[in-house]
Amino acid sequence: MKYSPVRRLRKIYFTLTGKRKAQSETSKVRHLVLPYCVGHGCDIGFGGDKIKKDDCIGIDYPTPYTKVGADKVDIGVDLHKEKIPVADNTFDYVYSSHLIEDFEDTSAILAEHIRILKNNGNLVLAFPDQQKYEAYCKKYHLMMNLSHKHKNFGYQFVMDALKKIPSIKVNMLFQSDREIDYNVVIAARIEKLN
Repeated sequence: MKYSPVRRLRKIYFTLTGKRKAQSETSKVRHLVLPYCVGHGCDIGFGGDKIKKDDCIGIDYPTPYTKVGADKVDIGVDLHKEKIPVADNTFDYVYSSHLIEDFEDTSAILAEHIRILKNNGNLVLAFPDQQKYEAYCKKYHLMMNLSHKHKNFGYQFVMDALKKIPSIKVNMLFQSDREIDYNVVIAARIEKLN
């Protein structure tokens, strides 16, 4: 199996330091987001730890670059090169944790998440506040994820990216800005206007 550079570095780090594998970001915020993950949904970029274990489709690379759980990939796709092979308006909720910050065009990846979401479905996201994430990594001597694309990524960055997506209305249901480590968590009902 071929490992990405980030995965290789993490493997070396945990081997050299004797520290156990880190918990998933989803495990840190699950208690906050589960109320918004109702019905038939998906978890995009789940890395082996889907938000829910039943009625939740796991969408990730065929071999995820990070593996923090034992859940299998249901739909393998490289989102940097392909659209998600799912029909429009399929899911009651779309959950994604620590994925959207890895894309140059945040509005485009969010639009792809919303495309497969039913009208008035819930978009549930966990992502880092990049400034706080970097400070956290420095404080605890952790390797930073080099895939993050934007120095100013955080709550306002994502809200601005959502505003650029045409023909949707974002109705915020929940937000938690950096209350857990460096994590920003939002849940929003997405109304499709056309």
